[in-house]
Amino acid sequence: MGNIAASEAPSHPSAVQPATRSSHSTTTILLIAAWFGLFAGLVEGMLLLVFQRINWAQWARMLHVSKDIVWISPIVDGCVFLLMAAVLAIASWLAPRLPASRIAFFVFTFLTAYYWLLTTGRLYRRASLLLALGVAVALTRWAMRHRPAAMRALRRSLLPLAAVFIAALICTQGGPWVREQWTTSHLPAAPSAAPNVLVIVVDTLRADHLSCYGYPRKTSPEIDKVAARGVLFENAIAPSSWSLPSHASLLTGRAVHEHGMGNVEPMPWLGWGTRALNGLPTLPEQLSSQGYRTGAFSANRIYFTSNVGLGRGFLHFEDYFDSIGDDFVRSQFGREFARLYMNRSAKSKFTHAFYRLGLGHWLDKDSEGSGDYGGAFGIRKRADEVNREVLDWTQRDSKHPFFVFLNYLDVHYAYGGPRGYPKPSWDQGTTIDEYDAGLKYVDDYIGRLLGVLDRRGLLKNSLVVITSDHGESLGDHGLSFHGAALYRELIHVPLIISYPGHIPAGTRISQPVGNAAIAATISHIVDGSASAFPGPSLDAYWQGKSESAGASEPAENEARVVSELPQTNTIVAQDRVMQGKEPLATDGWMRSVITPRWHLITHEKDGAQLYDWNSDPKEEKNLINTAPGENAASGLRSSLNLTKRR
Repeated sequence: MGNIAASEAPSHPSAVQPATRSSHSTTTILLIAAWFGLFAGLVEGMLLLVFQRINWAQWARMLHVSKDIVWISPIVDGCVFLLMAAVLAIASWLAPRLPASRIAFFVFTFLTAYYWLLTTGRLYRRASLLLALGVAVALTRWAMRHRPAAMRALRRSLLPLAAVFIAALICTQGGPWVREQWTTSHLPAAPSAAPNVLVIVVDTLRADHLSCYGYPRKTSPEIDKVAARGVLFENAIAPSSWSLPSHASLLTGRAVHEHGMGNVEPMPWLGWGTRALNGLPTLPEQLSSQGYRTGAFSANRIYFTSNVGLGRGFLHFEDYFDSIGDDFVRSQFGREFARLYMNRSAKSKFTHAFYRLGLGHWLDKDSEGSGDYGGAFGIRKRADEVNREVLDWTQRDSKHPFFVFLNYLDVHYAYGGPRGYPKPSWDQGTTIDEYDAGLKYVDDYIGRLLGVLDRRGLLKNSLVVITSDHGESLGDHGLSFHGAALYRELIHVPLIISYPGHIPAGTRISQPVGNAAIAATISHIVDGSASAFPGPSLDAYWQGKSESAGASEPAENEARVVSELPQTNTIVAQDRVMQGKEPLATDGWMRSVITPRWHLITHEKDGAQLYDWNSDPKEEKNLINTAPGENAASGLRSSLNLTKRR
C-alpha cells in the first residue's frame, strides 16, 4: 500500500504548484471583486439618495436618481469590478509571482472609497483621490496581515449581501408594480362613455413656431391635423416661464403663488405625501377617484418628476432609468466615465468608438446634470422612448379609461433631432433651424403615438390636449433660453384640444386664456364638474357660452391671464449676462397680466413694462411711461395685487 501511495503521489510537486496557485488566486480575486461590487454599489446607491436630498439646493446641477439606484449601482460596480478582476486574473496566470489578491484588495478598496466620497458632492476630486488612497493603503495592510480571517469574512458575508441586493431589486421594482395592480383593481367603475385623456406637454415650445399658428415653415403637420379636428386657442398663456411651476399649475389648475412650487423645495425624508403643492387637489387624483388609471411619462428628469413633488395622484410615473445607458450614467462609476469619455468632441477616437459599437445614443446629451460645470451630462430621453413607455402602459388594462400626462423634451436645448434622424430641408445649423428641427422631430412622434392609439381603437374616444409649459427666448430681448423673464415669447404657448364628436372641428379662439385651466376643463368634460379646480372651464368658449368664442373681439375686461416668476438662481449663464440690462428673476419676483390688447410685466425691484402686443407682437416698445400706458397699467395692477407671494 505504501508503494501504491508513493506511486500515486506526484513525483514533481513543483510542476503543479503554479497552476494550483493561479487557480486559487483567480478564485480569491473573483471573490474580492464580487464582494466589493455588491457592497460598494449598495452603499453607493443609498448615499446617492441621501446626498440628493442634502444637496437639494444644487438641484439644477444634479444627475438625479430614484430608489432604483440601490440595485442599479451594485450591477454597474459589480460588472466593472469583475471585468477588472478578469484582467488581473489573466495577469496572475502570466506572472505567477504577482501579488494579485493584494492588488485586487487595494484597487477595489480604493475605488469603493473614491466613489463613496464623490457621492457627497462636497469634495474636490483631488481630495477624494487622496483620501481614498489613504483608506485603501490602510485597509489593504490590515487585510493582508489578517488574510485568512479577512477572506473568511468576505466568503461568509457574500450571500447575505446578494440577498440584500435581491431584496432591494424586488422592493423597488416589485413594490410599485404590486401597488399599481392593487390600486387599479380597487378603482371605482368609470362611466361607460368616459373618454381616455391624453395631455401632451411639449417642453419649451413657443406657439409662434407651429405652422398651425402661422409659422411659415411646415414644422408641425401632425399637430396641425389635431388642430383641424378640434379647437385651437390662439393666445394661450403659460402660468410661468419655466418647467417646475408651470407643470405644478397644469396639474392643480392653480397659480404659482397658490401651489407654492415656485422653486425646488427640500425633499422630505419620508416622501412628499400630501405636503406637495400645498395639499391642493391634483388632476390625476380627481380622475383616479372617477375610475381612471393615471400615468405620467416624463422626458424632463429635472423638473417633472415624483422627486420634486409632482407625483401625487399618479399610479404610474416613468421619470428615470429608461435604458441601459441611462442606468449606467446615473451610477457613480458611470458619472465618472461619462465625464472623462462621453463629453469629448465629434473627432475624438472615443466618440467614434461609441458609434462603431452601436452606443451613439449614449452621446445624445441632455441638459440634466452638471456637464456645463465639468461633470457628466445625462443621456437624452427622446420622444420614441416616451412613446414606447406610453404605449406599453396603456395596453396593460382595458377595463378602465386612462389618463396619460406626458412630457416631450426634444424641443428643449440642446436643439435638433437625434443623430440619424433626417434633417428638414431648412436646417442649416443655426439656432432657429435646430430649434425648428427638434419641433419637426417631436411632431413626427406625436403623429406616431396618435396613429398607434388610433389603430388600437382608442383614439376615437380620447380627449387629446397638446400644450407646452413655456416658450423659449431664441435671442428675443437679448435672452437665449427661458425662466429669466415673462416676455410673450416665453409664456405664449400652444393649446389645442380635440375630442371627436364632442368638440367642433377647426375652431379657433382668439381670446387670451391660461393653460392652467386645462385641469378644470378636463374635469368638466369628464364628469360635468370642475369643483376641485378654479374655473372657468375652457369648454365654455366652443359651446358658445362666452361671447369671446365668436368672431367678435372680446371686451377689454373679459380676459386677464396672470403669469408669475418667483425669484430664482437657476438662470443659465448666457441669460444672466443680461442682468442690469433687462429686468430678470435673478433680482426679484416677476408677474405679468395679459389682456386682449395689453401685456403688463412687473418686477418687485425694477418697475414695470407695458406692451400693446396686438400692434407690437415682439414687445419692443415699452409704453409704461406714456399717457395711454399709465392709464392701462393702473387698471391692470389690480389683477396682480391678488397674487400674494408665499
